[in-house]
Amino acid sequence: MIRAGSEITSVAFVGSGKVATGFANLFHDAGFTITGIYSRNIETGRALAAKVEAPFFDSAKELKADLILVAVADQHVIELVNSFSVKQLVVYSAGSISLDAIEDKKSRAVFYPLQTFTEGRNLKADEIPILLEATTKTLKRKLEAICEDIGFSFQHCDSEKRKKIHLSAVFLNNFVNHLVYISQEEANKNKLDWSLFQPLLNETFEKLKTLSPFEAQTGPAKRNDRLIIENHLSYLEGRNKEIYKLLSQNIIETYSKND
Repeated sequence: MIRAGSEITSVAFVGSGKVATGFANLFHDAGFTITGIYSRNIETGRALAAKVEAPFFDSAKELKADLILVAVADQHVIELVNSFSVKQLVVYSAGSISLDAIEDKKSRAVFYPLQTFTEGRNLKADEIPILLEATTKTLKRKLEAICEDIGFSFQHCDSEKRKKIHLSAVFLNNFVNHLVYISQEEANKNKLDWSLFQPLLNETFEKLKTLSPFEAQTGPAKRNDRLIIENHLSYLEGRNKEIYKLLSQNIIETYSKND
């Protein structure tokens, strides 16, 4: 809960997507007053406002709070952040938007969650690391206090480093998730029972808790078993075949360098 003497006790949100919703719920549950929600999606915006007991506004400029958090698609961040008065403290949650792109950096900061948000999954604060970037000591202190009040772990991180972190996160989360989608797509195409793969899926991620990915790698590409690789390729076509080839060759090269 918010500590006595905290400088920021009220927050407003721009956005009503997965990140904005996740943040709004966590701030609300921690005792912050949510003074308003603005979203271009009126339906989801009104629903989020009702959930966190806040009014919904038709314009972002109507929002007033100790802190405004902008959590929208990257292409809209700069325009929205710059639309507020320089007297208003505004933070944004985009991973790849440099703070240098924002006009007045003294009252602007980055509050980026290194986590994936999914509808219907309610993450706890301690499952969401926050990367902070601010240009003044006062603003840094305020953001640290918010993290401590809610229970987020946090690190200070400049824009260039945050972009590189975001890149690694895309490989880790978005691309891995898509590979699982391809696996399921191939299984469905071949009329296979997807539940058969669930123990393998679980173990794939479970062992990474104790082993490095390099140590955990198995399979025909690691063994450089060309016979099996060519057999698998005979079942594939189109883009999935290209992906299998590229990944197999990358694995072969990775482990041949370490023989």
